[in-house]
Amino acid sequence: MNETRLKFAGCLIIAAAAVAAYFPVFSNSFAWDDEYLVLKNPAIHDLSSIPGFFTDSWAGGVDYELGQAQNKPYFRPMALTSMTLDWAVAGPDPVVFHATNLMIHIVAAWCLFLWLLKVFSDTPRNASGTFRRIPTPVLAAFVGAIGWAVHPVSTEAVNLVSYRTSLISGLTIFAGLMLLTPRSRADEPGRSGIAAVIGATLLYAVGLLSKETTLVMPGLLFVMDIAAGRLRFRQKGEKGRRLLSGPTAMRIARVYVPLAIVAIVWLGLRSRFTGEGVYTYFDGLTFGQSILMFGRIFYLYVRLAVAPWPLCPFYDWGILGVPKSILEPDIAAGFILFALIFGGAVRFVRRNVLASAGLFFFLVALLPVSHIIPFFDAAGDRFMYVPLAGLALAAGGAAISSNSARRFQVPLKIVSFLVIAVFMLLSAARSAQWKDSETMLRVTTRDFPTSISAHLGLGRLLLEKSRPTEAVVPLKHVTDIAPNLAIGHALLAVAHARNGDIAAARLTLRNSPMPPSGEVSAIQLARSELIKSGNERLAMRLGLMSP
Repeated sequence: MNETRLKFAGCLIIAAAAVAAYFPVFSNSFAWDDEYLVLKNPAIHDLSSIPGFFTDSWAGGVDYELGQAQNKPYFRPMALTSMTLDWAVAGPDPVVFHATNLMIHIVAAWCLFLWLLKVFSDTPRNASGTFRRIPTPVLAAFVGAIGWAVHPVSTEAVNLVSYRTSLISGLTIFAGLMLLTPRSRADEPGRSGIAAVIGATLLYAVGLLSKETTLVMPGLLFVMDIAAGRLRFRQKGEKGRRLLSGPTAMRIARVYVPLAIVAIVWLGLRSRFTGEGVYTYFDGLTFGQSILMFGRIFYLYVRLAVAPWPLCPFYDWGILGVPKSILEPDIAAGFILFALIFGGAVRFVRRNVLASAGLFFFLVALLPVSHIIPFFDAAGDRFMYVPLAGLALAAGGAAISSNSARRFQVPLKIVSFLVIAVFMLLSAARSAQWKDSETMLRVTTRDFPTSISAHLGLGRLLLEKSRPTEAVVPLKHVTDIAPNLAIGHALLAVAHARNGDIAAARLTLRNSPMPPSGEVSAIQLARSELIKSGNERLAMRLGLMSP
């Protein structure tokens, strides 16, 4: 089978596997942030709004004030444009939106496959291994790409329309890397076709205008260029001053300078059209606690990569907890894993350059979500979308370049097949859990019973659906888990009141905590919630407003 047919067959199988793994998405409705960013977002309901996306923040056009405030730092006009086009085609039909998400994901997997194939085919020791006439580099690239495509940690990005930002970012990064990676080491490092550079630069711009984490793409390219010897230094002069070689200087000028210009322009636009968010996840932590939190989050990311179950849509304080000591098991494990991965990347530089590059790729891709610059979310399944490709690169590089791996080819292939099959089943199960917001919230409260956000979200949702009796249970959990959280007491009082239990509502408010100076009390929040939902009479009965 020639190379073109192998590529076509690989892409076809990857697409089929992704469709099978994510097939439940076609029966899902809008869920989670989709409800206010898509379904109730008037900005994406009219094509004439598109120019305005390029002068406003991500959620600038939504009616949900808290959503506007939380998303004020994000500048993502291309993602909004794609959602507007979907709405123009199908209106509020979620099937078209989900189909677009899955299509973007599949194309991203194809680009990853073709890029990995370029990388693996350009290794000095690529000729000795075959499997039923399939060259080992092709098999390694295929297994890496299909494993990435069906990995359960990506179900969040694929199933939620508003998280399409991660999909577009991943697609543009992998496509850009594919375009800017020469076919072989024999090519001059500085030679990059004008069309490829223009295409990659435009993709980089689209990615940046879809999600901020795309900014890391030149860093990933730099890792791969160093690993492949496309960027080299030479010594000159008595003092041993290191200078750029001619081809290296040319590659920097032709490839990295255009990318840098795009990044600078994007940073300028972002600073002009966005602002500060309402708060960051690390508000209230000491500097030492913030450092410890890095270990906890890094451990979570590694765990998500190798054991992606159970998964969570929002890792809040109830799940992660405030760090207290470096001796806490997950914090200690996080720092140990970071040291091992970084140390392994350094150690493998000479022994297995692809494995080393893959580990460095993983670490660099995690930089934007490692809270070097704090932001709203502590961690997210979707944040692993691009970093996972680094682990696929490391595993594939080890498989095709290691004598030990070659001696165990058959067991490795069996294990790879079983892992991919398990991933597909888990992704299908997880996609079904994204059926709607209530389904996901109930699953989250079951799998993460200490999650404040999940119980609070479920209680609020049940109140919105006029099911106050059911809302009492999750809201009671909130007051138990976070007794100082005013909104929990406020919503529990509202649920009791709307359920007809005025005495329980009054007792809940009476026992609510006094708010810190300048913050809103549970009584004020309860009054606001009742008035907003048209229950002024209940507010009067509770003594929260005058007749």
